[in-house]
Amino acid sequence: MHFNCYKIVVPVFLFPLVSLQAQEVSKDSIPISLEKVWKKVSTNSKEIKMHHLHTESGGEAVKNAKSKQLPEIGFNANYGKLANIPIFNNGVLHHPDYIPLEDHSIYGATIDAYFDIYNGHKLKTNIQKEAVKQELSQYIEEETIESIHYQVAQAYLKLQLYLQLEKLVKKNIYQNEERLNLIEKLHTGGVVLKSDLLRAQLQLSKQKTALTAIRNNAQLAMQELNIFMGEPDEQNLKPTDNIGLQENQKLMSYDDYIDSAINKSPLQKIAKQKVALSKLNIEGLKADKLPRIGLFGDYNYSYPQIKLYPYENAPYLLGVVGVKLSYSISSIYHDVHKEEEAKIVYEEQKIAQEYVQDNLRKDINKAYKHYIEDQEKIEELQLNVKQATENYRILNQTYFNQLSLITDLLDADTQLLQAQFDLISAKISEQLHYYELLKNTGDL
Repeated sequence: MHFNCYKIVVPVFLFPLVSLQAQEVSKDSIPISLEKVWKKVSTNSKEIKMHHLHTESGGEAVKNAKSKQLPEIGFNANYGKLANIPIFNNGVLHHPDYIPLEDHSIYGATIDAYFDIYNGHKLKTNIQKEAVKQELSQYIEEETIESIHYQVAQAYLKLQLYLQLEKLVKKNIYQNEERLNLIEKLHTGGVVLKSDLLRAQLQLSKQKTALTAIRNNAQLAMQELNIFMGEPDEQNLKPTDNIGLQENQKLMSYDDYIDSAINKSPLQKIAKQKVALSKLNIEGLKADKLPRIGLFGDYNYSYPQIKLYPYENAPYLLGVVGVKLSYSISSIYHDVHKEEEAKIVYEEQKIAQEYVQDNLRKDINKAYKHYIEDQEKIEELQLNVKQATENYRILNQTYFNQLSLITDLLDADTQLLQAQFDLISAKISEQLHYYELLKNTGDL
């Protein structure tokens, strides 16, 4: 990380600089904490709403699967006209005789019912599959919330960084202007060279340019947060959280984070549900090969009576109840490859679950080590700020006593500003890695 009077370079994963026209932050900014931003995002995020509706539809799918356990009942009715019936007594190549019909009407109504006694546990398997799908949707929703909360935390911390950096640079500009006034007076009196005045003016100009970029990026971070919350883009925000970890934010051991991730991480739960679903698909294919036994009943009202001999031109009622056995012989050879495919998918999902665990361990280890590294940096950077402050004080005094060069003073000024920014950046980075650990363990 480097900071000088010509450019500002900050961690790429956090804070890309974009050049826009400068916008002043309004004095009537809305104070807001990260916790409050999260609550608004949970209420207004369109992505979260979509996943929530998908989870709700999964609950209805489970109810629909359970409803298949109820008897199947149907009703149908018909009405039509019969044509004259030709009888070919002398073959189809000769003119037929016709059976006279007194009434050409035909009508009927039927009520039928079927109730499964046994179907290879196919209904039970389907209910389990829909229940697993619903849980899968719920875990995907949880993972979406965790991911969005982390993105919001990034934007919030980004805004904090730029606002703090703006304060530092504004203070530095004020000090530079005061110093420039003194140098101008010394130059007028012939005490210092023209080059000293030009260097001081250039330093001030570069700092003002840097301030413009910082303010632009603060506005971009505000817009990002407003979009997350569903608020107008131009609404000005003022973060109220302190920079750095709070007293209630304690770091656990690496092993505790791993155990928590295995038990609570939405990614781990999603992988586990996919394994369960692929296993149920295999059981469902096996159920298709088993016989189906059920009770059936038909109650039929028809006219004319042409089912039983002798026929009658009169309406009749016929009821039938019994047990029905059905078996799909073709499933023995049709579903062979389907079963093999399902078994391969099952093995694939088991490996995918292990892959998710590997990535969780890797991500947690990375965030944990960076978190520890940030803590060590903060201690060192606090000392750097003290040293840079004292170094600037000495050089500022010696320069105006004609005992040091302007370049030494300007370098000391830049080093102090850089040390102050590095300290703030390290605290922000520490907080971000803490949230990253919470995200990977499903606690964000």
